Amino acid sequence: MSMMMAGLLYLGLFALAAAMQRHRKALAGPWHGPTWAPLLAPGGWALLGLSLLPVVARWDNGVALVSWVGLLTVAGALILLGLTYRPHWLSRGLIVAIAILILGLILPR
Repeated sequence: MSMMMAGLLYLGLFALAAAMQRHRKALAGPWHGPTWAPLLAPGGWALLGLSLLPVVARWDNGVALVSWVGLLTVAGALILLGLTYRPHWLSRGLIVAIAILILGLILPR
């Protein structure tokens, strides 16, 4: 569950950062096309909300919320430091986040 939550958090925060005008140049990619660009912000918020569902279903609400906020902080720090020092690494982080998300779905709980 935590792996799935971490992958969704990273993807959601990346989508929100890519939707911002100030990060558009640093996070340039195929997602800035005319069909994908308007969906970045709503998709990012949806991924953040979706990341909370698996842990709430598995753990108590209090533990799930604290875990979610903790991993949200870690994912946000990764995005923040990546945007500051190595923006081109963030696109590679998408592959890692998708792999973590898939592993979270495959591995037993």
